[in-house]
Amino acid sequence: MSTNKRRKLNVAEPQQAVSAFALRKKLLNQQTTPTPTEETNDEGIKIASSPSKPSQNKKIKDQKKSRKNPSTQTATGHEKGSSTPLRDLLPVELPTENCAVPNSSDALARNSSPLTTDDGDEVPVQPVKFLAAQLSSFKPTKSNYQMRKDGRVVLKLSDGDRLVILGSYGIRVTSGEITINGATLRSTEKACWVEAPHCHALPVIRCSDRATTELLPHQNAVAMKSLGKLSPYFRRLWNEPDLSSLAKKTSRTENTYQILYTSADGPKKTFIQDLVSPPEWNRELARLVSMSSSKPCSVMITGPKSSGKSTLGKILANRLITDQIRGSKPQAHCGVAVLDFDPGQPEYCVAGQVALVLLTEPVISPSFCRPLPSSEIQIIRSHALASTSPASDPDLYLEAAMDLMTHYRNTLGRCPLIINTPGWIQGTGLDLLTSLITNLRPTEVIYMSEYGPGEVVEALQESCKVSGFSTLPSQASQLTSRTAAHFRSMQTMAYFHAEPGSTSDVDRHIQWNTKPLTTIPPWQVSYIGPSRGIFGIMCYDYQAPLDLLADAINGTIVAIIGVENAKAFRHTTEHENSSNDARINMMDIDDNDAQKSMSSFSSLSEKIIATTPEGIPFIDTTNVIALDPRFSHSLGLALVRGIDVENGTLQLLTPLSLESIEEVASKGGEIVLISGKFDTPSWAYTEDLYYQTYGKADDGPDADEPMDATEENVDNTSDAENGDIGVTDTAPVPWIEVLHGNQKRGAGSKVWRVRRDLGRGNAT
Repeated sequence: MSTNKRRKLNVAEPQQAVSAFALRKKLLNQQTTPTPTEETNDEGIKIASSPSKPSQNKKIKDQKKSRKNPSTQTATGHEKGSSTPLRDLLPVELPTENCAVPNSSDALARNSSPLTTDDGDEVPVQPVKFLAAQLSSFKPTKSNYQMRKDGRVVLKLSDGDRLVILGSYGIRVTSGEITINGATLRSTEKACWVEAPHCHALPVIRCSDRATTELLPHQNAVAMKSLGKLSPYFRRLWNEPDLSSLAKKTSRTENTYQILYTSADGPKKTFIQDLVSPPEWNRELARLVSMSSSKPCSVMITGPKSSGKSTLGKILANRLITDQIRGSKPQAHCGVAVLDFDPGQPEYCVAGQVALVLLTEPVISPSFCRPLPSSEIQIIRSHALASTSPASDPDLYLEAAMDLMTHYRNTLGRCPLIINTPGWIQGTGLDLLTSLITNLRPTEVIYMSEYGPGEVVEALQESCKVSGFSTLPSQASQLTSRTAAHFRSMQTMAYFHAEPGSTSDVDRHIQWNTKPLTTIPPWQVSYIGPSRGIFGIMCYDYQAPLDLLADAINGTIVAIIGVENAKAFRHTTEHENSSNDARINMMDIDDNDAQKSMSSFSSLSEKIIATTPEGIPFIDTTNVIALDPRFSHSLGLALVRGIDVENGTLQLLTPLSLESIEEVASKGGEIVLISGKFDTPSWAYTEDLYYQTYGKADDGPDADEPMDATEENVDNTSDAENGDIGVTDTAPVPWIEVLHGNQKRGAGSKVWRVRRDLGRGNAT
């Protein structure tokens, strides 16, 4: 969040994630580099000796000669005279992480000496063939694997079989039952659709008894993969076919997924890992599901960033949903409510927002694969913070959380509730967590770390006066090719390229527009005259001067807010009183008397609206703070494509439907655009360039290189998006700088980041 990314909160947590390609390169370099070995002198002191000493080489020769298979490679350890086969160091069945290299530091230590032949020549180490991890235990035969003409694959699973699949597919159970990502699927005519890119841990299909399932090709998988033409973020995430498969002219639908039996079956130069739920998680999930069967409970999941909060929340939600379907007793509720309070990494809404969501079916896909609400993922109410961190306005964050909790109690009180929180757990972030626990009063609070920090755990325990508190181990460190900023960009880009599908069960998938946004006709929203389409524009956090407002919002993302009542525009003097009585007044949000006492928007506009030189109505926030969440809600996001000053219109791109805008106007409300600290949509500026050069850049020598980025050195704007991608100077694009050859940016051109931990390094 807003804390320094370099600070390590849990010193005993697993090491920071690195890409599989970088880890493999490091392994090769250290295995092929001779390192000194240790010997013990007469006094018992260990001394370093060169690996090229004749005595050491003689020992290695003797060890090689003593083996029955002279082609088997060995690795000499630090201890004198010890030798361990390399294939024993890298087992096929890996531990909980299912990593290709289970313990890189241990493996490197044991392989410190160079390998030699009988003639004393060094043998080049090729560890890649030993790095395959077993993923699927299912073994296909003619009796349990059948391919149908329509593309369906019928699988007959036995007790204990597990299956890992990469790509997009549907799964239907015809007999028996299976589990996937916490959801238990049974015999039904309805298929469960799965999106499984390798940038996330792949879901595992498990069978506890005999079951017959059908794998279905995904209808819109090709369109989803086609987003890679517009951005490198969406490239090489799936089971993209190689040149040999393309030459065979296979059907497009037959390649939407691929069964992975080992990690070597995946695309080359990629890291494959399956989703693992530790035993501590499984015991806690079983307890929570049993508790919710009698009375719906509310569970708040807290913990550091990248500790598995969202993963645990999805597994719990899937188990609760399928447990409702399995129960013999009629359920008074259907679905699971989720309060998504993480604006930086939201799971069910776009970045910069918090939302109350109702889930009615299991969710087995990343957030960027389902950016729009649907019949299975319904957004009941949401609020825009216009920032990816609660630090921009902690008071607004708490008010929005309380309003969403009130709506949950009024409309979805019979549904179990899961509360997902940000990974900001120190300083102001800890104060926000304790305030949420005190005000929301969840049934259970889970902290996703067993290593502290101690002051955080103590503060959370003290605030859990009426709630149960427990700790769980963090999720195993995952090697990933995408950072948090990348995933936010992917989710936002998918949001603007998504189109709602039909309501029928046959074709209810999200439709994808695979062309640049410049090809989409924008909305023409008038901002002048009495019949203008918006009431005004507000700026959260930074207040732009009137003469710079047009330049400040042009080409940026804004939130579309539906203002239900003029009371949403509160003044600073009124804010203190309204904050003290927030919980009392929240129960009156559905009262009809509030509508009767609504003040006139027209009279209010004369007091708080100023006009820019372009004629844009700007809501002066000198005496007006953020909109009151009790009388306003977020509809979605819009991208300001341009400003037509001559005609007095804003050109907006948004996936929202016109009906949602008209619904607000029909109830006497107004539309307000909120500008804030959303991530810069740099992906939108480069879509045309990538689209024009797609195919040409893939023919280069680095076409198959995976993205290698870490959380430490990534900005909101990727350097790759501003590099030389084959664009000439004859095609100028706004806000884009094209660098040719070895050309680099000047000093001070990158975004400056403010350090927030000054002086902490000298603390005693």
